Amino acid sequence: MTRRPFMRSEIAFCISMFFAVFGCVGALADDSITMVLDSFGGARATRAHASPYPRLAAEFEPTRALLLGVADWQPHHREILIEIADKTAGHVNVMVLCNDTWQIKGTTEWLLESDAKDKSHVYFCEVPLNTVWLRDFGPIFSQTADGASVLDFYYEGTRPKDDSLPSIWSKRSGAEYVEVPWTVQGGNLISNGQGLALATNRIFEDNHITFPRPLPGANPEIERRKMVVDQFVKFCNLSQFVVLEPLTSESTKHVDMFTTFLTAEDVLVASLDPSRDPVNAAILNRNAQRLAEVNVGGRPLRVHRVQIPVRENMSWSAYTNVIIAGDLVLMPIFATDPPDMVAAAMAAYRLLMPGYTVDTVDMTSMKQLQGELHCLSLHVPSFAPMPDRIYPFVNSVKAYFPDQSN
Repeated sequence: MTRRPFMRSEIAFCISMFFAVFGCVGALADDSITMVLDSFGGARATRAHASPYPRLAAEFEPTRALLLGVADWQPHHREILIEIADKTAGHVNVMVLCNDTWQIKGTTEWLLESDAKDKSHVYFCEVPLNTVWLRDFGPIFSQTADGASVLDFYYEGTRPKDDSLPSIWSKRSGAEYVEVPWTVQGGNLISNGQGLALATNRIFEDNHITFPRPLPGANPEIERRKMVVDQFVKFCNLSQFVVLEPLTSESTKHVDMFTTFLTAEDVLVASLDPSRDPVNAAILNRNAQRLAEVNVGGRPLRVHRVQIPVRENMSWSAYTNVIIAGDLVLMPIFATDPPDMVAAAMAAYRLLMPGYTVDTVDMTSMKQLQGELHCLSLHVPSFAPMPDRIYPFVNSVKAYFPDQSN
């Protein structure tokens, strides 16, 4: 169940072949989209006259359901699932995707281990998956003028069940299906809900373009990055797209490992003690500065900071890799985290998100998997339709464990 980064070599090959046959550098450039690169690998793109729809949803918006998948969820990690189910009660509905009825039964049995009685917010849906990292391959929800659509970026080629989830969701919910001929993992694309999205420069690795016939005087590196940015801006209908630096020695290179939106105008960026990790501390400071230069609604984006522990080997305690759903913030922690740092991070969320309940989930058993709460979960915004054949937890208890049914 280890969450590994991957390179979509098939996509890179297809993109390269497209340009080999159809064009040279600049063939798909869009003059309405401007991009500025910086010397550290970041980029910022702006687009004139973006239409209001379709609109990528933000996670702090009203949530219809929080999705979790238990495809290869191992029994020794079940306390994490139980804790999420317990702490979401009264805040947001949770739907657990299971591969089959046997997995529904097993998951029901796990959840019955909890002392908390209220599971009326928990539901099951039978959808076959390969892995638990729902954020990366699940549908990316976009609001249209009259409904909802799901964006389906290409996903890792050896996980066909994971890759098919957006298509299945569209068919079973009635949401419009939009296939995107590029690749990104959902943990590396976050939106403020008002035309601004963030990613890391991993998108340039995953969507590598080569030019067999570059134009004289053109810089292929700049041009290929411009084309990737152009396509992301168009398919996601963005007015602004900011490409940040990923953390070093962090395997996913995803933006959710150090950044999250709290509102359309507030973003939280991790910080590190420069005396203990000067390289990543500098990266995070540069990312914060990039975001401070962005305007939203005519005003500068408000950038807030939260200190996180330095990495332990390849494991990061990412306090921005949170679940924000309904009026709840769930923050991942490890048993090794300094208590005063955990308390300070929780206090920051309570200050910046008044009216929200802020709690933690102990992710220690998954520490070596390089994935945390945001990676495991997926938000269904209130405007998006749900799929058919959803079963309440209470029905599963009655069917499989009638002696524990009340």
